[in-house]
Amino acid sequence: MSTEQALPLDGVRVLDLADERAALGGRLLADLGAQVTLIEPPDGVRTRHLAPFVDDHPGSDRSYQHLYFNANKQSRVVDLATPEGIAELRRLATAADVLIETRAPGELAALGLGYDDLSSLNPHLIYVSASPYGQNGLRRNWKATDLTASAAGGLLQVTGELDDPPTHGPAFPAHTMTGITVASSSMVALHGRDHTEGRPGGWMDISMQEATSFALVQTSNPNHWLWRGEVPVRPALSQAMQCKDGLWVGCNIGGLRLETFLPLLDAVGIDHGLTPDDWEVIHERGQAAWQYLENPLQDLAAQLASRVTRDEFLQGLWDGGHAAMPTMNFPQMLESAHFTQAGQFRDVEAPMLGRTLSYSRSPVDPVQSTLPIRPAPQLGAHDPALPASVPASPSNGVATSALPPEMPLSGIRVLDFSWVAAGPFGTRILANFGAEVLKVESASRIDPLRNQPLPGNRFHQDLPDLFNDANTGKRSVTIDLTTERGKELIRELVAKVDIVANNFSAGSLARMGFPYEELKKINPRIIVLHLPGVGGDSPWAPRRTLGNLLMAASGMNYLGGFPGRSPRGMGVAYPDFTSPHLTVTSLLSALRARERTGEGREIELSQLSATTAFLGAQWMRFMHTGEQPPVPGNRDPNFCPHGVYRTSGDDNWVALAVDGDAEWGAFAQAIGRPELAVAPDFATHEARKANEDALDALIAEWTAGQDRWAVAEALQAAGIAASPVEDLRDMMDLDEGFKDHYQRIRQPSDLDWEIAIDGEPIRYAHEERRILQRAPVVGEHTEYVMREILGMSEADFNALIVEGVLS
Repeated sequence: MSTEQALPLDGVRVLDLADERAALGGRLLADLGAQVTLIEPPDGVRTRHLAPFVDDHPGSDRSYQHLYFNANKQSRVVDLATPEGIAELRRLATAADVLIETRAPGELAALGLGYDDLSSLNPHLIYVSASPYGQNGLRRNWKATDLTASAAGGLLQVTGELDDPPTHGPAFPAHTMTGITVASSSMVALHGRDHTEGRPGGWMDISMQEATSFALVQTSNPNHWLWRGEVPVRPALSQAMQCKDGLWVGCNIGGLRLETFLPLLDAVGIDHGLTPDDWEVIHERGQAAWQYLENPLQDLAAQLASRVTRDEFLQGLWDGGHAAMPTMNFPQMLESAHFTQAGQFRDVEAPMLGRTLSYSRSPVDPVQSTLPIRPAPQLGAHDPALPASVPASPSNGVATSALPPEMPLSGIRVLDFSWVAAGPFGTRILANFGAEVLKVESASRIDPLRNQPLPGNRFHQDLPDLFNDANTGKRSVTIDLTTERGKELIRELVAKVDIVANNFSAGSLARMGFPYEELKKINPRIIVLHLPGVGGDSPWAPRRTLGNLLMAASGMNYLGGFPGRSPRGMGVAYPDFTSPHLTVTSLLSALRARERTGEGREIELSQLSATTAFLGAQWMRFMHTGEQPPVPGNRDPNFCPHGVYRTSGDDNWVALAVDGDAEWGAFAQAIGRPELAVAPDFATHEARKANEDALDALIAEWTAGQDRWAVAEALQAAGIAASPVEDLRDMMDLDEGFKDHYQRIRQPSDLDWEIAIDGEPIRYAHEERRILQRAPVVGEHTEYVMREILGMSEADFNALIVEGVLS
């Protein structure tokens, strides 16, 4: 493969032993050019056998999940139930860079295929284990499905209507969070292996529970409980407003833009009694972030929606500078100018089916223009000729940084313009693993998260909860970018860094005076990442967006919930917490490509496009059948029972999933009803699905009045996936699995004020949990950046302080 044609991960070899819980991780690496080989048993990996199937006919090449999540991969049959298969995997591992597995902790080690076994054969191997609760701890042997991991990770508790049971999020959110964490952790470990002297491949320990909880860093920020004693509840950050024409929208009305919102109300005769100066009264500034949709402006917006069409509502808010997006289903997306212009979907020939399938763009597609898509492989279709040993590691080609050399991302330097959540959480991961991240701030355009209120309407720019969570380990440099000298300083810094990152709307960095072509002239090796809500190739590109609104526009909200309910989606700003892992995977793969080509690149990673890509299996089914998938409530075609059931206490629930008839027999024994194992209405999966209402009622009667933790423990002891539906208090105070997840820091400006921050879900199994460094005080490192990195004299530095260019 020529240099021009090579993909970023060309030459990286991955052995993929993962089931559906981490299949996305291997898919992302394959999309970027890695040779990802499914290691399959004789009857195929589990993903091949998951409903729904093409034309509703089961077959090893007909599962929509397999067709989507295993695209771009190869397939090799290796029977690990035989000595020959074990020997074959050991041989393959000697030539692999990465191995991904989702077996129960200790299962592969019992076969002589654990990390210690394989790393003794290949010290370069990166061994990524994704398991329900991690490799250690009291619950290491507990089972999990997407539903129960969503319960354990806190996502169920904030999803759905308060009058309903906690509701399973659409499109396997726990699997998605796990898969993207597997991909980003693989890239962190690859970079660390190849650029840190003496660092072997390493064992990455990914907990599904912890990976899922990362989606809640805003909604269920630990400081809601630490500072306020609050536990976020449904519907949290989700919303849905129905317009006069029956279509749905979502929005966020800015209190500082009342002068453009109130005329819209006046035009349709809505009585409000407000003036543009009332924003301080409307917004209770002591309110927690998860409640920001609970204000009179949102209620007025819902009234407005009911009196106008969707297009009228959106145009009115867009013209006034407010964040708003349509809530769309698949048929509407098919007709949308956005998805057409953005090239979101592609037809791919699937020869094994004799038909064409519609694939969504990869979430990491923008890393190299348009990445190729190959259909998922037939079982055992490939016998790759792998080399006998791993090639020499690439040379270190990154800027020099002052951080400790033992960190896996040591040596990478980032100029970070990003703000709020989606961008900063991505660069936070880089910083937490050793990159030197220079956060560019300006007194005239402060990060909105610095202005979030503390309890009691107190304000302090260094103390807000989400800012401290999103910016651990970074350096703050304060530059007035409205001055020409300030812009010159940015250009000087571009020459000294590897990456420039921002999450402004499309084209904003260029409008600020820093177009990629100019930055490339300064530093041909520069990698510029844009993370807009909507890409520049869309008619929606100029519009303000928020994570929960992008989720609505992606089609996701119509895929979850109970029949008859509004399409409100999950109670989190989902793209804000999937984007960080995609950012890390994209940037580290671009750095790897730079080592081969010597050139940087510009990447525009659209949050809306990536979120839509997570729905790829559902979209593929829609395009084949022409039917919008029905909302499933808490049910799943592959498990029965599969639901969330009330237990003792106020809004306490347990989630459980029974996989197959053998587990059903164990379940019947566990609940003291062994006769149900052979009862005609329940003995088989098909019979249980046909009688699911009666089955749910039977289980609800059994769980009622019981302690949710005791129910989960009893079912797990019987081999059944089950979990309490955990809320923030549970995760912080009761769940042993989070005992070292939340860390406490203090800022030097107020040493009495304790701030809780979330740990990284990426962790090395053989290393101590990383102690995260606090977020920076505004401008804390301006002098360091100017004098140490740019070599500025003390006199010049002081002069720029006096002029107000620096602060």
